[in-house]
Amino acid sequence: MYLFFEWLEKNAEALLSGDNGLMTQAIVKSCAAKAAIVAADEKEQNVRALLNFGHTFGHALEAETGFGDTLLHGEAVAIGMVMAFQTSVMMGICPKEDCVRVLAHYSATDLLSSPLQVRKDWDMDKLMDHFTHDKKVKDGKLTFILTKGIGKAFITQDVDKTLLKKVLIEECA
Repeated sequence: MYLFFEWLEKNAEALLSGDNGLMTQAIVKSCAAKAAIVAADEKEQNVRALLNFGHTFGHALEAETGFGDTLLHGEAVAIGMVMAFQTSVMMGICPKEDCVRVLAHYSATDLLSSPLQVRKDWDMDKLMDHFTHDKKVKDGKLTFILTKGIGKAFITQDVDKTLLKKVLIEECA
C-alpha cells in the first residue's frame, strides 16, 4: 500500500485533471487491493476490518451531523483517516512525518482533513457518546483501525478514552 500512496502522490494532479488512463489504473489497483483483503477474510473476522480505516471516527462525525448533506460519508471517512493518523501519532506508534505527508496529500488534492472544515461547534461529549454506540463495540471495547505508518494499518481495542477525548479536543475544538 505504501507504494500505491507514493503513486497517488506522484499522479494526483493528473488524476484530478481527469486522466482516464491513470484513473483506470487507480480503480484497478484499489479494487484489486480490496478484493484480496475480502478474499482473505470473507466473514470479517480479522484482516477485512482494515477496510474500516477512518470509519470509527468518521461515523461519529456523521452521526453528529445527522447523516445528511453537511458531511458526506466519504468526507467523514477521509477526515476519520486523518484522525486515526493523529491518534496513532499521539500514541507514539506512528511517525509524525507520515501524518504530515498524508495531510500534505490531502491539501494537494483538496480533501477535507479536519472536522473544523465542516463546522466549528462540535460537542465533545456527544462525539464520545457516538463512539460508544458504534457497531464495532465488542465487550464494551471499541475497535479502532490505527496505523504504524503509511500502509501499516492494524486493528486494536487499546485506545484510552482520555486520549480519544484529547484527539477530539485537538481536532474538533
